[in-house]
Amino acid sequence: MASRAAVPVVTYVLFVVMAGGTVPTPVYAVYAQRLALSPPVVALVFAAYAVGILVSLLLFGGLSDQIGRRATLVPALGVAVVSSVVFLAFPTLPGLFAARVLSGVSVGLTTGAATAYLGELHRDRPRAALISSVTNMAGLGCGSLLSGLLVEYAPSPTVVPYAALIALLLPGLAVVSLPEPVPPRGGRVRPQRLSVPTAARPMFTAAAVAVFASFALLGLLASLAGNFLVQGLHDHSHLAVGLVAFSAFASAGAAQLLAVRLGPRTGLTVGMAAVPLGLALLLAGLSAASLPLFLCGSVLGGAGAGTSFRSGLASVAALAPPDRVSELVSSYFVAAYLGLTLPVVGVAVLLAHGTLMTAAGVFAGVVTALCVASVTVTVTRTVAASSRPPVGTP
Repeated sequence: MASRAAVPVVTYVLFVVMAGGTVPTPVYAVYAQRLALSPPVVALVFAAYAVGILVSLLLFGGLSDQIGRRATLVPALGVAVVSSVVFLAFPTLPGLFAARVLSGVSVGLTTGAATAYLGELHRDRPRAALISSVTNMAGLGCGSLLSGLLVEYAPSPTVVPYAALIALLLPGLAVVSLPEPVPPRGGRVRPQRLSVPTAARPMFTAAAVAVFASFALLGLLASLAGNFLVQGLHDHSHLAVGLVAFSAFASAGAAQLLAVRLGPRTGLTVGMAAVPLGLALLLAGLSAASLPLFLCGSVLGGAGAGTSFRSGLASVAALAPPDRVSELVSSYFVAAYLGLTLPVVGVAVLLAHGTLMTAAGVFAGVVTALCVASVTVTVTRTVAASSRPPVGTP
């Protein structure tokens, strides 16, 4: 296959693997009913996905550098297919946990290899990183929307979405015919080291807190949207659940395109202002039992999350010494995926022992406090940097 076809093929692989991460979102309500799962258990099933991503990033983050990009993407696709097969064959609680971990592993393997591959194909790493991050969010959004449609209107809601995902994954095997840009080096794959240089810690903290808060919002909408819609809006539509997740992730992807025009610190500040406003609209939508208002909150919050994620990543990459970029970026992603899991589990526990509005209010308050803290550090460091005399000034 000509190398010019490599960019769309690699982008497609990344898109469809990411879509697999949110295909279960509209199905959680079905599992909860059939298996008598409480909100905390559903949240833990969702969190298993992030655990799989973290394990993959930390243990196999350098795999594509050792064995090649193509040689990493092919098994990543295989793991994604196996994940869907486990969902189909073992619709039990242990099966859900196993399938979600496998899905996370496939995403972790694919993200690093595909982003590096696109960078080598484009020879423009910033542009490749943008394509990767936007495709990432677009896949997550479209996976939930497609699944919502199938669960709502197709038979066998615990079968058809995963069968459709397998059908979408198979064309990605065209990656085997692509040129391999990285000759295999062999040797042992070492776990990714995590560290933050002392001089970078203040701004890294601001970026890490921002991405933690941003992914907390996205994780909430991807895991517990069904509980919020049923209890708060009295809406039992599986399509609505998929639409909520789609609106958040799609706006996050679109916002990253706009965030390119903003400086990293400005983008962080803008994103951290939009996330609390989105949360306020979500709370207003719950209080008024209004799906349109809830969707507006999802769109605005998702846009803030996407802006914060893109700007924070650019800020972190700029802070790192050339020989420590991967350590700092990996530390940033650890903060992101901890944000995707820990707050969601906390909200689920509150849902199980209190009211919906209490759980949503506590979540909104905590995330807003994190946003304020991130903006405070960002503005303080920006002011300090601008008031510092230029090098060589007497």
